[in-house]
Amino acid sequence: MNFLDFDHSFGEAKFIIIPSKIGGTSVGSKGAEEAPDHIIKASWQIEDWDTELKFDFTESKFHTFKPVRNLEELYEASLFVLKHNKIPVVIGGEHFISHVVLRAMKEVLGEVSVIFFDAHADMFDEFNGNKFSHACALFLSLPYIKDFVSIGVRNVAKREVDIINNLGLKDKFLFFEDFVYVDRKEGCVKMNLDLLDQKIESLKGAFIYLSFDYDFIDPGYLPSLSTPEPPGFSFVQTLFIIRRIIEHFGQKIRGFDFVEFCPQGIFASDVSAAKIIAKSLSYLAYTYIKDEK
Repeated sequence: MNFLDFDHSFGEAKFIIIPSKIGGTSVGSKGAEEAPDHIIKASWQIEDWDTELKFDFTESKFHTFKPVRNLEELYEASLFVLKHNKIPVVIGGEHFISHVVLRAMKEVLGEVSVIFFDAHADMFDEFNGNKFSHACALFLSLPYIKDFVSIGVRNVAKREVDIINNLGLKDKFLFFEDFVYVDRKEGCVKMNLDLLDQKIESLKGAFIYLSFDYDFIDPGYLPSLSTPEPPGFSFVQTLFIIRRIIEHFGQKIRGFDFVEFCPQGIFASDVSAAKIIAKSLSYLAYTYIKDEK
């Protein structure tokens, strides 16, 4: 199966989809390693004309790799893609996979900073005796990145807070409650966009990687999650934030992963997960189209 049902060659494609069937550590729902099949299959119903941006976002073309099933295979695939000046788009699996993609990015590109979209801090140095747990995703990534910002965290353990403080990383987290608030006068939910802009503008490093954990989204909008964490971001808020970040960094963005989706037989969730990826790539593809004009 191919993402969006496009069979572009590797040579002509800008975005290289890497299905990552790697999991097994989740303490919540199991089966994130099956996410690539469900997301890619559901992506076939997404059309190529972006009704928001009013352009054919598939002009940048997509090629889908064969699935990878362990961290070494993911590292080698990422390295190959990056050395050919393509953009890796890793779909599926648990969040601990991110660090091997970042290892490849550091090797090829040098300084890379990351924006994590996540309901959890993922800053355990080990979890239940496992140093390669989904709860260690960000901690595992630290040796390979220049800088990072984590957006949307709303569930964190005291032990993680201690690790964060000991490493001097407190300012790198934009907690959900500091970002999203209820305007009591108007009776509506608002986001502190100035605070978001401050965080992303502070990022150092020549290139940017976006790591999207689907539990960033409120489970009321997307229930098929490994570790759902209400309250969260609406679908519209999520796309707004992604677009704002991509428009800020543009072609400095050199890779993505979309993780922790746990298929539960809900087709609407599968399509929603695929739509998040398609819209993210559409936003980035649009920056290339604008520059060419």
